[in-house]
Amino acid sequence: MEKVVLDVPLMWADHHVLKVRQALTQLDGVEDVYASSAWKQVLVKYNPAKVDRARIEQALAQAGYPVGQGQTPILVEPTEKRRDPRWGAMDFRMSQTYRADIEMSGDFRKW
Repeated sequence: MEKVVLDVPLMWADHHVLKVRQALTQLDGVEDVYASSAWKQVLVKYNPAKVDRARIEQALAQAGYPVGQGQTPILVEPTEKRRDPRWGAMDFRMSQTYRADIEMSGDFRKW
């Protein structure tokens, strides 16, 4: 048995982990697959007599997760509307809690 750790940048969510595991466990010779969306890596334990690293990488690419390629997508691009450059220049900020809100939350009894 051999082990290989592969970087898969496009695997960034749990449903990607499931697809990667499904694609690799179907290969003859792959004994175990540990995939982490947090680390964007896949640890594959395989029998080199039945499957090689190139075939494992090819299966990942066919499933849409090429090894070492791609970047985690940015879901929201910052714009001027969302990021006000004056925000850091503003002075002291304070919020006020109204007594009615405290009474409704039950915290009033503590004081």
